[in-house]
Amino acid sequence: LTPALANFIASRHSDFEKYRLLEQHTDLTKPHEWYPYARLDKRKIIFHAGPTNSGKTYHALQRLKQAKKGMYLAPLRLLAAEVYENLTSEGIYTNLVTGQEAREVPFSTHVACTVELADINRDYDVVVLDEIQMLCDSFRGFAWTRALMGVRCKEIHVCGGTEAREIVQKICKMCGDDFEIKTYKRFSELKVQTESLAMSSTEKGGYAKVQPGDCVVAFSKPDIFAIKREIEKSTPYKCCVIYGTLPPEIRAEQARRFNDPNSDYEVLVASDAIGMGLNLSIKRIIFNTMFKNNGEKIVQLDHSSVKQIAGRAGRRNSPYPQGEVTCRDPFDMKHLRKCMSTEIETIKKAGLIPTASHIGLFNDLLTKYGSSHDENELHKTIRQFSEMATLQGDFFLCRKKSMEDVARWLIEIPLPAPEKFMLALSPINEGCQRSKNVLLRYVQKYVNGEVPGLHRTMRPKAATSFDHLTNLCNIYQEIDLFLWLHGKFPSNAVEQISALSMKQDTINFINDALHKADKLSLNHDYISKDMRVKRAWSNEKIESKMNQSVGLK
Repeated sequence: LTPALANFIASRHSDFEKYRLLEQHTDLTKPHEWYPYARLDKRKIIFHAGPTNSGKTYHALQRLKQAKKGMYLAPLRLLAAEVYENLTSEGIYTNLVTGQEAREVPFSTHVACTVELADINRDYDVVVLDEIQMLCDSFRGFAWTRALMGVRCKEIHVCGGTEAREIVQKICKMCGDDFEIKTYKRFSELKVQTESLAMSSTEKGGYAKVQPGDCVVAFSKPDIFAIKREIEKSTPYKCCVIYGTLPPEIRAEQARRFNDPNSDYEVLVASDAIGMGLNLSIKRIIFNTMFKNNGEKIVQLDHSSVKQIAGRAGRRNSPYPQGEVTCRDPFDMKHLRKCMSTEIETIKKAGLIPTASHIGLFNDLLTKYGSSHDENELHKTIRQFSEMATLQGDFFLCRKKSMEDVARWLIEIPLPAPEKFMLALSPINEGCQRSKNVLLRYVQKYVNGEVPGLHRTMRPKAATSFDHLTNLCNIYQEIDLFLWLHGKFPSNAVEQISALSMKQDTINFINDALHKADKLSLNHDYISKDMRVKRAWSNEKIESKMNQSVGLK
């Protein structure tokens, strides 16, 4: 029995050593050590903390303009482009870098880019990291954490809400950096009106009471266009529209028209896309409803969302420095007052994501030790990594399901694990079949040595209905993804130029459709829809309470 026992102990010891190695490669408890060059010097982190319309970003940008070499990190392409134009207009040579576009200027000293593209391999004098509270976002939060920990800079100006102070301070301490906070207050008080627009939840015609400078916030495209049509029929005012799937260029143009005192557009109808990235001269925010579908279920807006959106009203140096907020439905007023009088909950955790090196090394170990592991099954690697990952209590893993889903599509694609992992982080809606087709067509042709071209379904046509308008927005997103893929896996420059041309054609068709939106067919009652949504939310809440009661028993 002695030789058998010895063999058994040896095999168990070998298994233990294998597990120990796997565990070492999933240890994410010291993410600040992933950026050794940033740790060489003690950095100074200056947190500009305050609500919307308090001047915090303005003061940070003033310091950026004084720097010999600086970088601005934006949450959105719109903001990156705005700062790029601002710096350029003041004679500062600035590059613009986003996932789909790069404008490089000879002898540039500054760069404005989206936060995911933060350059952590160059030294800067000043970096501005905007909207830091986004580090708790379950999808993109890792990009803010990476930038905060990894940029090589003497002075980092972090801008955002006070709810992020605690987590930012913890990260600074972890990195051994100095921390300073500057707090700001709104330039003007934001007033909650005493009455709603409508007298009851079912009353029609409430939007006949809108005034110049009003912004109605709704959470679906049919609602937005139905409200726009009602306002333009019942009042002398014309409406601009802004929502998330509109191309950034068109959102910026709609904002410019609304802000222009000499234009005919005096009212804005928008989604919560206005909560970040656009400077708007809004007098009053009107919530059409306090409920929205978050992609999984009906939810009531949380305090942070309500304050972020409401805070867009009242802007210094605009015709409406005093902001107001109200609702269409009197039923929603109680929740609005509660949200506006409650402090936003402190952010407890920041998002992380493993690096390509983490995934590559872990995948190699699984291939070496796992008897049934195929090196092409990156989705299994990501799932096992997520299950084994060890994190501190101040962090969480972002995009676990999204990365796994996209990696599963790539099983048959002969690419190394790090490149597949990069594709798993692409700006794609994993629930959209058309986006999946764009990605797979491009990558398959790339690995086959063929020229990845634009598919015929991506060619835009003039819209004659709201469905066609939605399709144009989808085409824009597909071309955007194609250009992102071309940036990561460069191919024929002719196809890139063709994609850029087609992108501009799509923008023109969308603009034309918005201009004649009143002529497009639309059969939608936003009031009935809101009542159905509220009933569904109420029923779900009752059912949840009943299930909890049964569980306690």
